[in-house]
Amino acid sequence: MRATMITARKSHEADLVKEALRREMQALLPRLNQIKDLLMSPEIRTKISKELFEDRHDSNSKWKSCIDSESPNA
Repeated sequence: MRATMITARKSHEADLVKEALRREMQALLPRLNQIKDLLMSPEIRTKISKELFEDRHDSNSKWKSCIDSESPNA
């Protein structure tokens, strides 16, 4: 009988946790969908691609410049 009470209490606690997590997730879903929609817009995708490409290009140029300035033949 005692084991049944412990199991029932744990089950009730698990249900409370599941419900709390469900409520938290429900609150976050609209924001997640808003972010997804924003990331799918062509303007934002273009900006992200441009920033990624420029950052990579600038980073490579700075790295090459740094290596060239440290080489004895420079």
